[in-house]
Amino acid sequence: MKEMLIKHKFLILAVIMMAVCFVYALIAGKEYTCRFDYGKNPEDIDSVTAVIDEGEGIVEILDTYVEGRDVCVRVRSLNPGRAYVDVRDGDEHISLFVLYSHRSGIVTQYDYFGDFTGCNLVQICLALYIAAVLADIIYRYRRSLRENLYRSANIRMCGLIIFLSGCLISSVFNAVFYPHMGLYEILGSYLNLLTSFALFTFPVALIMGILTTISNFRLLAKEGRTWRNTLGIILSIMLCIATVTPNLVSYGLQNAKWIDVHRWTGTGRFIGMFIEYTAGIVVVYFECILVGTIILGIRAARHIPAFDKDYIVIHGCQIRKDGTLTKLLQSRADRAIEFAQMQKKATGKDIVFIPSGGKGSDEVISEADAISNYLVSKGIPESSILIENESVSTYENFRNAKKLIEEQNGKKEPKIAFSTTNYHVFRSGLLASRLGIKAEGIGSHTKSYFWINAFIREFIATVFYEYKDHLIVLAVLMLINIAVNLMIYMSNVVLS
Repeated sequence: MKEMLIKHKFLILAVIMMAVCFVYALIAGKEYTCRFDYGKNPEDIDSVTAVIDEGEGIVEILDTYVEGRDVCVRVRSLNPGRAYVDVRDGDEHISLFVLYSHRSGIVTQYDYFGDFTGCNLVQICLALYIAAVLADIIYRYRRSLRENLYRSANIRMCGLIIFLSGCLISSVFNAVFYPHMGLYEILGSYLNLLTSFALFTFPVALIMGILTTISNFRLLAKEGRTWRNTLGIILSIMLCIATVTPNLVSYGLQNAKWIDVHRWTGTGRFIGMFIEYTAGIVVVYFECILVGTIILGIRAARHIPAFDKDYIVIHGCQIRKDGTLTKLLQSRADRAIEFAQMQKKATGKDIVFIPSGGKGSDEVISEADAISNYLVSKGIPESSILIENESVSTYENFRNAKKLIEEQNGKKEPKIAFSTTNYHVFRSGLLASRLGIKAEGIGSHTKSYFWINAFIREFIATVFYEYKDHLIVLAVLMLINIAVNLMIYMSNVVLS
C-alpha cells in the first residue's frame, strides 16, 4: 500500500488539491465580486449603480461600490443560467458583462469556465503543485546522476527542470498580478508560455549561432569543405528560425485567407490556436532537449571516473596510412594512460587496457592493433593489453569488449572505464548502458572548433537513438494541447 501511494503520489496530490479547490468554490463561490478598472479617481465618480439587464432570477446584486479606481459589483447566484449586468455612473454607461450561474451555485464571469470566487486558490495550488513536481524531478535527477550519468532520462529530466522552472515563475507571477484569470485562461496561459519561452530564447540562440558559425568557418578552413563540417552553421540557422517559428505561425494565421482565426466563436480560431500551440510545443521541447544534452555532455566530458577500475576500453577511430595513430586517436590513448597512472598513484591498483576497433578497407592494420603498438611504445606491458580488433562502431566496441572481459575475468561485475574524445563521452555511455555495461567515461581534449561541430553530430545521433521516447513525450503533450483547446472551445462556444 505504501509503495502504491509513493508511486502515485502526484496523482493523489492533484486529486487532493482539486478537491480542496472544488469544496472551497462550492462554499464561497455562490457569491462573486466583479471588478474592473473604471479609470477615474474615486472623487470624480458620481454614483455607481448596477442592474440586471437580462436574466432576472439568475443572480441578485448584493452591493455596488468603488474601491480605489475599481468598480466592484457583488452578486449571489439564484438559479442556473446566464445573466447580463449593466453598470452605470449616473447616466454614463460603464460596462456590460455576463455572468454564469452553474447548477452547483458557483458564479463565473465572462465565460462558463471564467473567473469565480476561489479561482485564485486554483492558481496558488497549481504553483504549489508545479513546485512539488519540480522539487521531485530535481531530486530524482540528482540521484540518477549519482547512479548512472549516462541515461537518456537524465536529458529529459534536465530539460523538464528548465521548462518547469519557467512554468513556476509564470504561475507565481499570474497568481500575484492576475488573480482574476478564469480557469480556461489559466490553462491557456501555460500554452501561451510556450510561444513566449521560444521567443525569449532567441537572443541566446542568436549568440550561440554566431559563435558556432565562426567556429564552423575555422573548421572548414582547417579540415576541408564537407557537408558534415557545416552542421554547426545549419543547426545555428535552424535554431534561430525555430525560436521565432511560433510567432511566424501566429502571424501567418492572422493574415491567412484559408482560415478565419478572428471570429471569437469560430472553429477556425481554435484550429489556429492548436496549430500555434503545436509549433510552440515542438520548438520548446527540442530546445530543452538540446540544452539538457549540452549540460549532460559537458558534465560527462569533464567527469573523472572513480579510481577502482579493472579495465579501460579505448575507442578506436581512423588511423594514418602507415599504421600510426592520428592526433585524435593518440589523445584517447594518452588519456587512458593518464587515468591508469592516476589510479595507480591513488590506490595502487593496475588496470587492463582494451584497445578497440577493427580494420578499415583503407587501413594497413586494425585500429586496435595500432593503439596496442602505441601503448607498448609508452611502456605498457603486453600482459596488461587485451585487444578487441573486430568492431566497426562504438556499440560493437562495447559489445565485443564485454565478451573479452567475460572470457578473461571471473568477476560478475568488473569495474570498467572507457576513453574517447570529450564530445563522444555521453553518447558512448548511453550505448554502454543499453548493453547493460556499467562504465564511466573519461574524455580526451580536442580542438574547440572541431568539438562544437562534432558535439552537434552527437546530439543528432542521441535524439535519433531515443526517437521513440521523444515521440511518446510529444504525443502526451499533444493530448494536453487538445484537452486545453477543447476546454477553451467548450467555455467560449458550446457552454457559453
